[in-house]
Amino acid sequence: MIELLVVLAIAGIVAATSVPWMITYWRSTTLRAAAEELAAGLNRARQLAISQNRSVCVEVTGGRYRLRVGGCAAAVWTGLGTGTNGFFTLTNSVTVATNANPVFDYLGAAVPAATLTVTSPQGGDTRNVVVSASGRVQIQ
Repeated sequence: MIELLVVLAIAGIVAATSVPWMITYWRSTTLRAAAEELAAGLNRARQLAISQNRSVCVEVTGGRYRLRVGGCAAAVWTGLGTGTNGFFTLTNSVTVATNANPVFDYLGAAVPAATLTVTSPQGGDTRNVVVSASGRVQIQ
């Protein structure tokens, strides 16, 4: 019986010390996944601009983003992964903000270059997704 209590005490200590690490890991993984999801959406916008031979604006508003084919005042693009209003929502309630709405041209270049920031609702941690003027999308 004493051996069983010792094993349970050791297991309890290990569990108690690993919980903060697991929470930190879960938050950082969630944020990384949201940044990768956003980067995939930006690359989708770039490919859409190239395939349609038209400009595609990535409009960020209200913590979500959507695509507009033909410029930032054009019609909203709806497709796989969008709601009825064209918004993409990042998983786990992660929000997105930007310093400028990037517009991809028919060659895949982005004007203006932009930095999009994803923010976790738990803890407020952030990651940046950068769109360069050449259209390259990178997670930082």
